[in-house]
Amino acid sequence: MNFPKRVTIELTNKCNRTCFECPRHKADMTEGFMYRGLFTKIINQLPASTTIVPFFRGEPLLHPHFVSMMNQLNRFSKVQLATNGDFLFKKDIRTAIMDNCTFFSLSLHECFLPSHTPYLRFFYEATGKLTTQVSILEKYLPQKHRKVFIESWRNHVDRVRIYKEHSRNGFGNMGTVTNQRCSKPFEEMVVFWNGQVGLCNHDWNGSYPLGDLNEMTIERVWNRVNYQGVRDLHESGLRRAVPTCEFCSFLNNKVYGKLVCTT
Repeated sequence: MNFPKRVTIELTNKCNRTCFECPRHKADMTEGFMYRGLFTKIINQLPASTTIVPFFRGEPLLHPHFVSMMNQLNRFSKVQLATNGDFLFKKDIRTAIMDNCTFFSLSLHECFLPSHTPYLRFFYEATGKLTTQVSILEKYLPQKHRKVFIESWRNHVDRVRIYKEHSRNGFGNMGTVTNQRCSKPFEEMVVFWNGQVGLCNHDWNGSYPLGDLNEMTIERVWNRVNYQGVRDLHESGLRRAVPTCEFCSFLNNKVYGKLVCTT
């Protein structure tokens, strides 16, 4: 492939919350916002069939140009967004999400029933326009409340996701570490807010830089020897020789945790 199938574009790694379970607290990173010109340069290089994920490590709705940047994504067939929902009260933000996203995930940080949240207006407006999901950590959802929580939210969203943790160490360790081939180096690209290209969305530290999109094209980065070297090691059953992959157990694109769908 000349281009990745899925590109994560980090609008910002800043966040208005300080959730202890988030891997942000273990990441060594400088905070900032992606320059709008760089964002435009990146998306203009990608075919419309690319799945765009406009968030990573931070709260994307914090970006001062979030609305206009989202509106630039209207030609892409798949746009997947996750947020803590703290800024959904702004009408222009809600409209930009509904007009340009195909998938929306709301991260809850407490065991709230729908009637006890300010999000119902958004989900009502979004019905029929995009696939919606509520996501919550298992530790926030006591077993005795789980059935009521799921049944209540299923009346308003398409999917309810309950997961144990982001990962054991915050950087991809979901279980037994493996040397098997992972799908991510062959299908996905992650672009940090400063234009640096990271290995995948478990590379929270950007510890394995693959290129700089301020100076290089996506096609060049995707096909250069740095990326191919990672792929060769994965194909040879030596993925643990890659520093970022050494303690990672991720294999293929899948949803970790329990996923309950309404359809």
